Amino acid sequence: MATILLVFGLLGAIALLLIVTLLRRSNSPTQHVEGLRIEQSRREQARSDRASYSALAARNVPYTRR
Repeated sequence: MATILLVFGLLGAIALLLIVTLLRRSNSPTQHVEGLRIEQSRREQARSDRASYSALAARNVPYTRR
């Protein structure tokens, strides 16, 4: 019984540590020019990917006959 409580206690401590770590992170935008350029590049790539791989884009392929 003590072993089970110890395991659950360790799992709870790890979960608590992860929660605290994630909550302490700030979601503030990058202040440096290089970081801003990287963020802008990633945003543009994500927008392009969403447009390219959407359901409408996938179905907008011309029908080909065999």
